[in-house]
Amino acid sequence: MLLTLQHMQCWGWADRVAREAGVPTIIFAPVGTAFTGHLAGISRRTGVHVVSSLEWHAVEEGLRMIRAKRMFEETRVLWIQGQAHNETVLDRLGTKVRAIPRDTFNQRFDQMPVNEEVKDMASAFRKRAKKIVEPNWQDSLNSARCYTAAKRLLAEEQANALSMDCLGMVSAKLVPTPPCGAWTILQDEGITAGCEADLFGAMSLMLTSYLLDRPSYMNDPVPETAKNLLIASHCTSGTRLNGFTQPKAPYILRSHSESDLGVSVQVLWPVNAPVTLVRFNSAHELIVDTGTVVGNVPTPPAGGCRTSVELRMDHVEDCREVLGFHQCVTLGSHRRAVEGFCQMYGIQILHSPRFTTRAAGTSSTKA
Repeated sequence: MLLTLQHMQCWGWADRVAREAGVPTIIFAPVGTAFTGHLAGISRRTGVHVVSSLEWHAVEEGLRMIRAKRMFEETRVLWIQGQAHNETVLDRLGTKVRAIPRDTFNQRFDQMPVNEEVKDMASAFRKRAKKIVEPNWQDSLNSARCYTAAKRLLAEEQANALSMDCLGMVSAKLVPTPPCGAWTILQDEGITAGCEADLFGAMSLMLTSYLLDRPSYMNDPVPETAKNLLIASHCTSGTRLNGFTQPKAPYILRSHSESDLGVSVQVLWPVNAPVTLVRFNSAHELIVDTGTVVGNVPTPPAGGCRTSVELRMDHVEDCREVLGFHQCVTLGSHRRAVEGFCQMYGIQILHSPRFTTRAAGTSSTKA
């Protein structure tokens, strides 16, 4: 429900409607129809999003929250791992989770021919790269086969997203290439493709796609203690960092770091740009932090994953204190939008601690 107020004396009616409607409610109060006292209680209530402004884009942001929740409810994510074959529904978010055996994917891959679609995709991915280091033409063909196999499997299972035990599959040598490059292309298309069968990592990727209209990348958080930075590191990242309709960021084609196989992508994130980190711990709890890109880490000399982005965290004194694992990093400062979504749907918000205790018995100090 969208309510637009015309007078300060309408707040009692707005409060009653928001309480009794039983649906998410956006209240648009153009400047001149509200004081701080009017907003003190209702603007922090679950299920309500209040915009006290002349900026209509802020109302559109609220509508995107509604759309994102609907998209979660209409999504079926394939959870490709183990041997189970069943379907459940995530509490609160309403997303259907269909578990299918891990071997399903490598069997589809084995059946995937090197057709014209595969060749065209492999060629285009190589042509757009700023540089190609390890992958040869066969690697690129196999990466494109991963993409087409994934799209066909999604269609067969009537699914919209996936999360796969890719690392286990590569370790067992079930496929000749990790799916990293294929997952990058899917992410750029707005199709969530999560790594390592991390279901809530995939849900976090989904959040940036559905709410912010842009990909993110699930990462392993590495503390850089000499410079007090966080390095967000993984071998899969979307390239359309500014949005699904925007140009691609520059990228370098690399091999998967752990196995030195196939195609993964080092995406070069823009230095000095703000970023937002999100991570569902469960369907009821989300970590939200922000920071700024200060550099892209080459491998070598560093070890670790190919896309490795140095971040200076906001409001976090010590890089070792950043909460979560497999957080999803997305370009832009979106903390208020994410927090608004969480408030609307009763999801608890966590932030990394601003201060840290340096040793037992000492007091916290300001950065």
